[in-house]
Amino acid sequence: MNFPGPGEAEGGVAAPPLLPPLVRFFVAAFWAVLVFWGSGFVYLFFPHRNLVPGLLFRLVACGLTAAGFAFFLRVLDFNSAPLAPALGLPLDAIASRQFAAGLGVGAALIVAAVAIIAAFGSVQLHLHHSHLFWTRTFIVTATLLLGSAMEELSFRGYPFQKLTQAFGAAGSVLALSAIFGAVHLWNPDSPGLLSLGFFNTLLIGALLAFARIRTGSLWFSIGLHFGWNFFQGAVFGLPVSGLREFAVLVYSSPHGSEALTGGGYGVEGSATCTILLVAVAPVLWRITASKSFQHGRSHALPQRGI
Repeated sequence: MNFPGPGEAEGGVAAPPLLPPLVRFFVAAFWAVLVFWGSGFVYLFFPHRNLVPGLLFRLVACGLTAAGFAFFLRVLDFNSAPLAPALGLPLDAIASRQFAAGLGVGAALIVAAVAIIAAFGSVQLHLHHSHLFWTRTFIVTATLLLGSAMEELSFRGYPFQKLTQAFGAAGSVLALSAIFGAVHLWNPDSPGLLSLGFFNTLLIGALLAFARIRTGSLWFSIGLHFGWNFFQGAVFGLPVSGLREFAVLVYSSPHGSEALTGGGYGVEGSATCTILLVAVAPVLWRITASKSFQHGRSHALPQRGI
């Protein structure tokens, strides 16, 4: 796809931006980091709870991230295009198909991972029902959806656009996917830098960026990200990159080698995950090749610009 170039907007070209794309990338990256850390204030109001502050944190962070990037589009890019598509979030029938397809792929990957672990090891399922089931389900679903949207905006949204205009698609995918993997090193039970956990998270980031480029929006990536996290955490009760608070009804205990199960970090830390991610790459290529899953000239790679 072709991201809007300097001062480029739908229907015409505005005045050229004063700042080159690389500088705008760093401005956007600084804003994303500031929002991430600043939004943590919500935890001060709920010192002994996880789910409610987690939901509020993602709600505040997602809103501020989108608002900041919208401001940069208007003020730094002089982009007068409608904000939703300019942010990578067009609201149309194609977006619905993209999200649904991404959700299905994410869910299928986790179901396949659990099936492989059960076949070569074992998975014990423990049911835990309470009167707060529906409340917990709503909070967990909203938390994971907002978290997916926030991360996709931050790593495959406006900053990705600017870095791509500065260095091209390949370098931007590699750089931001590496940062995406590095951010998850702070999660509980992270296996560290030289591990399958880091490599798999980097690979997931690259596949999400690939989907962003191919589809021309963030919806497929958000759907895949959400489907992966929701089925892993809420449906099967497994750790989501080390985070364990998303189980709703089923709590799973996988047994087998760490290469098979990922250990305390979850599926992302396993060779099972690596195999599935490599196997799904041509599937993503085939799905996103359809015109019904593309916005604009999304089959073309973003162009280098100043």
